[in-house]
Amino acid sequence: MSIELVLIPIGIAVTQSISSMLGKNMGIDRSFKLITVMKDETLLQKALEQYGCHVNVLTNDNYETEIATTKIFFEKNEDGVFEAIFPEEVKVEDATVFIENLTSEYKYVLQQETYKKVIERAREKGFILEAEEIQQDRTIVLTLRVNS
Repeated sequence: MSIELVLIPIGIAVTQSISSMLGKNMGIDRSFKLITVMKDETLLQKALEQYGCHVNVLTNDNYETEIATTKIFFEKNEDGVFEAIFPEEVKVEDATVFIENLTSEYKYVLQQETYKKVIERAREKGFILEAEEIQQDRTIVLTLRVNS
C-alpha cells in the first residue's frame, strides 16, 4: 500500500500595492512600497540569501538588503506581512520583478522546510520513503509505504 504526497510550493501570486512616501524612519525620504506574501522572517532571510542578497537584520520585523548600490528595506505591517520599501529611483517594474523572483525563492525555502517536516513526521509514524521525484516546477512527489 502506498501513499503519494505532492508538495506544491505554497503561496499566492504577489499582491502588489504601491504607496508613496514611507517616511524618514527608514532613512529613505522618497520611496514606495510593494506588499509581499511573506510572513516568516527566517524564511525571508533565507530567501534573500539564496537569491544572492546580503541581509542586515535591523529588528525581527525589519530587514535591509542591498543590490548594487540600492538599499531595499523589508518591514512587517500590522497584518504581519512584509512590505518591501524601495527608493523612488527604482522603477516600479524592476521592483515588481525583484519581488516576484524573491517570492518564488521564498516559496522554495518554505517548500524545503515543509519537506523536512513531512519526512520527519512520516518516519515517526512508521512510514517508509519508497520514492521521491522532483518535478520541473520544483514540486516534489513522495511515495511512502505504510510499515505494517
